[in-house]
Amino acid sequence: MAKKKSKNKKIVNNISSGTDTKNVVKVIVVVLIVFFLVYLLTIYITSNSTDEVVKKQIENTTIQYDEILAGTSFDQKDNEYLVLFYNVDEDENSTYYTLKSDYEAKDDSHPIYYVDLGNSMNKGCVATEDNPYATSVEELKISQPTLIKISNHKVEDYLIGENQIKNYLN
Repeated sequence: MAKKKSKNKKIVNNISSGTDTKNVVKVIVVVLIVFFLVYLLTIYITSNSTDEVVKKQIENTTIQYDEILAGTSFDQKDNEYLVLFYNVDEDENSTYYTLKSDYEAKDDSHPIYYVDLGNSMNKGCVATEDNPYATSVEELKISQPTLIKISNHKVEDYLIGENQIKNYLN
């Protein structure tokens, strides 16, 4: 009888190890299917939301070429152009904006750019006294609203104050 018990144990062990292997395979297959479905769902969600975000960004993006930094005042691509220096945050900025817009609407106008003196990137040219004889950005000193006509990368006209700027642009 002792021999029969050991044969029965081996048969039971063989049967149970076979079902354990099947269960492990089933669990692995189910886990792989769940991961695959989560992966597909993630791709679907991110592709749709990313497309919508990109479309919204493209619709809302506008590029403006009018504002430049003081450091690029002498480096514009045009042969002749104007650069208007003023603090955009001050109350009278609407005056300069209107003057600039009216000047741009003229048929014979030169390109006109503006430099915001309130921008911290332009603090290097802000001074207590003007330098109308500047030949480079390093020498450029602006103390109040100023309009500079640049021709061939050199200062041709240097106008200080609202009245001179108005007269020149009109």
